[in-house]
Amino acid sequence: MKLNTPLRALVSRHTRELLRRYHAAGKLKTPIATRRVEDRFVEMTAAERHVYEQVEDYIGSTYNNAAAQERTAVGFVMTIYRRRLASSFYALIKTLDRRLASVGNHTAPGQDANLAIDEDIPDDELEDEAMDTDQAADLERRALALEETGDIGALLAAAKRLQHDTKAGVLIEVLRELREQGYTQAMVFTQYTDTMDFLRGRIAEALGAGVICFSGRGGEVPTPAGDWQVISRESTKQRFREGRAEIMVCTDAAAEGLNFQFCGALVNYDMPWNPMRVEQRIGRIDRLGQENPETRIVNLHYQDTVEADVYDALRHRINLFQSFVGRLQPILARLPRAITEVSLGRPADRELARANLVTDIESGLTAAQQAGFDLDEVTEDELDEPERPLAAYGLAELGTLLGHPKLLPPGVASNVLGSRDWSWRAPGMAGPVRVTTDPDYFEQHPDSTELWSPGSPHFPIPEAIAAPEELDGLDWRRLIQPE
Repeated sequence: MKLNTPLRALVSRHTRELLRRYHAAGKLKTPIATRRVEDRFVEMTAAERHVYEQVEDYIGSTYNNAAAQERTAVGFVMTIYRRRLASSFYALIKTLDRRLASVGNHTAPGQDANLAIDEDIPDDELEDEAMDTDQAADLERRALALEETGDIGALLAAAKRLQHDTKAGVLIEVLRELREQGYTQAMVFTQYTDTMDFLRGRIAEALGAGVICFSGRGGEVPTPAGDWQVISRESTKQRFREGRAEIMVCTDAAAEGLNFQFCGALVNYDMPWNPMRVEQRIGRIDRLGQENPETRIVNLHYQDTVEADVYDALRHRINLFQSFVGRLQPILARLPRAITEVSLGRPADRELARANLVTDIESGLTAAQQAGFDLDEVTEDELDEPERPLAAYGLAELGTLLGHPKLLPPGVASNVLGSRDWSWRAPGMAGPVRVTTDPDYFEQHPDSTELWSPGSPHFPIPEAIAAPEELDGLDWRRLIQPE
């Protein structure tokens, strides 16, 4: 079946291991970095553990004491507490502070105490429709009337009494180790801007390192006055690329469209409940063109928590983050909901629920690995790909074409801006856009430049496509040779 399936002629699957085989066989010039993943399990102090369990008990009790019609709203807010607790005690404190102000002043979320931001929307791929910020704000508004200021105040006071943050100390140790091992730059990922704000000052003070940040607020750099100045996305990447910062502390906003092949180390300060989000973070540095022969990934977990249970099971069972998970992705997609259910369970049932979750994960993984059809097995075994026709043109030819207005569609205006970019305007456009056919240039200016190639919204749609026999013997490249 694997040898004769028509999928082999239609689909190319380039996993990391397959790319390494291509490189070893001489079919790929670019070497593929080795990924080294390490888990650090952080043991909380007795005081931290006490606060952690207090919050867990409050979450479970509040949810289970709510009326049935109130549980959706209460569960949403309790899950916010739980996820932020798993990130950092500082994020929990900031959340409880804002929540207490809202409850006491009856202020609607979205005004003075808006927790319903993108960071708090649950990452549940099993929902038919993703929750938007308006829906999240409505759930918080409904839950607002159900919480008591005394309960929130007690949790807040206990968290503020903590004098030491163990996980932050472990992070500093990890960054020192990476520096000693020759990694001159590192990225630190967190889910929450509050945690980012807490860490950036700690890192700069402890390591004397240049720190740069990126979150939903944009890029940020420290000023001589001690505050932080917002800079553009492009400037953030350029500063980090030029080595003007040693550490980038960022939220998952940086996992979207920012690539840092020059950086060889990444620390996950917290672990999203969907493991594929972690893989997206790692993909910012572990990609073709990585300049280091080995990328270092360090994951921090609070010891003896449901998140640590889940990730420990996945790492040992399927070598998560080291090998491609393929058909196991549906199992991983169910984890956010499963962890939520354990977090909202009754306090007395928590330990049993955690154990049952790990058992269910292992059973699901075993069943998935033994079941049916695996697209990756079909497409990755053979190094010889099916023969395909050569492309009629490439990016270099498109770049030359932009310099020949007479060959462009009627009404189009193309003007040179620099050595690698053009101004492009077509009929119906409100104004010109900046385009390039150079992938490296686009990589450096993703917010202000479009890559002008098929698939781009500004690339002309052909009115007709020539059949292969009509092109036989013709070489259109001669039309665009420099005059």
